[in-house]
Amino acid sequence: MTDIVHPAGFATRPVHGVLLTAIFGVLDAWPRLAFAVATVASLGLIFQVGHFFEHAAQFTIWVLGDLSNICGRDTPWMSPWVTEMVRYVGATLFPQAGAPRQMMVGMELLHLVGNSIFLVGIGCMYHRWRSKWVRWAFTIEALHLCEHIMLTFTAIYVGKPIGVSTLFGTAPDYGREFAVGYRVTWHFLLNLLPMPFCMIALMERWRQQPMARAA
Repeated sequence: MTDIVHPAGFATRPVHGVLLTAIFGVLDAWPRLAFAVATVASLGLIFQVGHFFEHAAQFTIWVLGDLSNICGRDTPWMSPWVTEMVRYVGATLFPQAGAPRQMMVGMELLHLVGNSIFLVGIGCMYHRWRSKWVRWAFTIEALHLCEHIMLTFTAIYVGKPIGVSTLFGTAPDYGREFAVGYRVTWHFLLNLLPMPFCMIALMERWRQQPMARAA
């Protein structure tokens, strides 16, 4: 049974409750925004499917290592078009930096944008269907976004990404292969975890619609 929670109730939870209550209050004031909110939620989920498959391919290639005939376990694979986007963002925003720094910062910035898109999508989904499953997905993705905020800011201002997925910058001390594998696995799991909760919420919604029409 779906756990329906009013925004005011959600506000009693720490961290993001007050913010979501304020946002939902604004959205509820203009019912015509309902379609736009649903569209943003759908686009956010569609985007995440593509984002997840990129990470799934990266994880699979890392597990295979040299057997993949693509790259070894000491190199994080990225699809060609993502690699070009990373290179373009890094070169555009940091033209005076060397290529390694441009790639590092470009990758962190794109991950920050990508996870922000997914979090906004989940937030819009929660506005439409206030399910405990969506709330779990939102919480997990919010924590994931906090990680990417840390990685991005430290990459820019410290010179290396520091966060849980890099063992706070110490992962390379255990070897290049370990550092790559640990981060690739960490982000694969964190991109995977919210998706089943979103799918369960959608399936519950679809089951409830025929009952609502019959009533």
